[in-house]
Amino acid sequence: MKTVILIFVITLYSVSLWAQQPELKWYSLKEAMELSKKNPKKIFIDMYTDWCGWCKKMDAETFNNPAISKYLTDNFYLVKFDAETRDTITFKDKQYVNKSTGNRPPHELAVELLGGKMSYPTIVYLDENLNPLSAVPGYMTPSDIEPVLIFFSRDIYKVAPFNEFKDNFNKTFKDTVPFVEKVKWVTLEKAEKLNQKNPKKIIVFLYHEWCIDCKIMISTTFNQEIIAKYLNENYYPVKFDITSKDTVRFNGAIFINEQKEHPYHQFAVSLLGGKMNVPQMVFINGQNQLISLVPGYFLPKNVEPVLHFFKDDSYLTKKWEEYVKTFVGEVK
Repeated sequence: MKTVILIFVITLYSVSLWAQQPELKWYSLKEAMELSKKNPKKIFIDMYTDWCGWCKKMDAETFNNPAISKYLTDNFYLVKFDAETRDTITFKDKQYVNKSTGNRPPHELAVELLGGKMSYPTIVYLDENLNPLSAVPGYMTPSDIEPVLIFFSRDIYKVAPFNEFKDNFNKTFKDTVPFVEKVKWVTLEKAEKLNQKNPKKIIVFLYHEWCIDCKIMISTTFNQEIIAKYLNENYYPVKFDITSKDTVRFNGAIFINEQKEHPYHQFAVSLLGGKMNVPQMVFINGQNQLISLVPGYFLPKNVEPVLHFFKDDSYLTKKWEEYVKTFVGEVK
């Protein structure tokens, strides 16, 4: 049953998380912007007020949850922003002030970042270039905020609506129905042997156990009925953990995990050129030659044209942008 990782799914991202919980470091907006210039990260702004009880509750119970605090520290610069501060603040070369009119007057920058909807607590997410991604209002438990943090930190907002991602997140980690895998995954060696008898393209899905979006793709994207059927009929599908300890023989070469300078398997390193970012789909032709790498999280409706593009050899004659404009799929 999947409910065993109901709330603390983020603990998969680290080893011995409970012993290594970091103390949250909150910055001013100015400090966070300066840090992001040197080492780009997204900025997480906790928009609060001194009188907001739910803000204090979220501080104590959500941000200080060990799994959440670890994930926040690793993936964001954290900013505490009093929405009623009287400070003058410069943001993107513009000065903002609190004009101090009315009861509990909000700061100009708070009004702008919240789109005039002055509700607390609200979390504002900025990308690495300080562009606002979203303002998410309301108190959130650790379980509530998990998919939101992953959605923004992993750039999934670029390829999927939040509601669809959250639905797939819940199906993967909170669904009480036992998971039945529909894709007939094989090992790399088995795929090569099958290819010798009946040539097909191989799709290698590179993943890791701490990669939440990888798990969601395995559980929902590839396991969608139409997608699973297409994979089984037209590819030899392979799942490969980039930190596997197994010895792998493929295309006349032997690959191992040396477990020395880094934890990654030689096969994954060779495919990714040392840029160890997952999830990643790797397409290999019937002669065991690399065709292309396709990184990132995909919904079923988005992965369908990709699978057809390579299976039908359309990549040889068409540009992807041209192909996808006229593609008509079965996934709704």
